[in-house]
This record gives sequence, C-alpha cells and structure tokens, in this order.
Amino acid sequence: MWKALGRRENIPLISATAIILSLILAWMSPAEATLGAAVKLVYLHAAIMWVGFGLLTIGGIAGLLYVFWRKKKLIDWSCGSSFVGTSVIFITGILGAITAKITWGAIYWAEPRMAMLGWIMAAALIIGAAIKLSESSVIAGVANCALAIIAWTLLIRTERVVHPGSPIFSSDSLTIKIFPLLITGFIAIASLQIVRYWTTSGKK
Repeated sequence: MWKALGRRENIPLISATAIILSLILAWMSPAEATLGAAVKLVYLHAAIMWVGFGLLTIGGIAGLLYVFWRKKKLIDWSCGSSFVGTSVIFITGILGAITAKITWGAIYWAEPRMAMLGWIMAAALIIGAAIKLSESSVIAGVANCALAIIAWTLLIRTERVVHPGSPIFSSDSLTIKIFPLLITGFIAIASLQIVRYWTTSGKK
C-alpha cells in the first residue's frame, strides 16, 4: 500500500483526495457566534495562507542549504515549494477577497493584510523573473530564501485594520480549533504532494 502511495502517477489522486477531504471538513465545520456559517470560509482562508507560508519557508531553507551542499534535490524542492507556495498564497488572496465581501459586505483592497499579499506576489514575480534570466541554481536558492524572508517580514510587520483577529484561536470551543487544524493538514498534504510531483518531473 505504502509503495503504491509513493508512486508518482498516484500523486494527482492523493492530492485531489486531500483537497476534497479538506472541503468536506470545511463544510462540516461548526459555525461561530460572530461570523456564523461564513466562518467556514475563514477556516479555508487561514489554512491555505499558513500552508502557503509554510511552503515558502521550506523553499527558503532548501534554497539556503543548496548554496552550501549543492544537491540537486535541494534546489528542486526549493523551487517547487516556492512556486507552489506562491500559487497557494495567490489562492488565499482570492478567497480572502470573497470572504471579505461576504462577511464585511465589501472588499477593502487597501486593508494592510490584503495589500501584504499583493506585495508578496509582486516580490515573487520579480524574484521568479530574476531566477529565469540568471539560469543559475545558486541564485535560485538565494532568491527563494529571500522570498521567504520577505514574506515573513511583511506578515510580522503588517498591522490589522479592518482584518479581525483570529476567530479560531480566540474561541473557547475545542471543536472550532480542531476543524481548522485538520483542514490545514489535508491542504498541506495536497500541496506537498504537488511539490513532490514537481521535483520528480521527468523521473520514472
């Protein structure tokens, strides 16, 4: 069984299954006193965002390690994790806008947290172009590390204005805390499988 799960051709099925399970969990998750059923979108939004930052972190660490050890697997994971992580953060930006429209009645594009995601995407585009033009694995490793540092710096320094505090961790309900963690876990599994598919491209 484990051997079958490890095969590259089974990665799309595993990823799709994990995504479907995360959506089912979001649908089954409990409502919250302030946001009601709309909090289910918040669970997804938060889970996707943290997975995105986690992938950028993996990409940055793998890129930095490549600079010193020059193992191809490291730069493959660095580029794969950074690309998928950036894509996931783009998705969380779209989902965040939808959630804002439903919960607040409007999308506040100038809201610092929304602007933060835009700056991360801009940095990713610039860094991606630099990697493409340089065609250097060392530069790619350093650039992916820089992207992770930029993303975390922006996250830590960005204030909340309209964006509320976490309704998940501020809740006294254990159920409201468990469901988002499970959703995050399945999204992480799906994303890491996609990265693995990336890193094994062209391999049998």
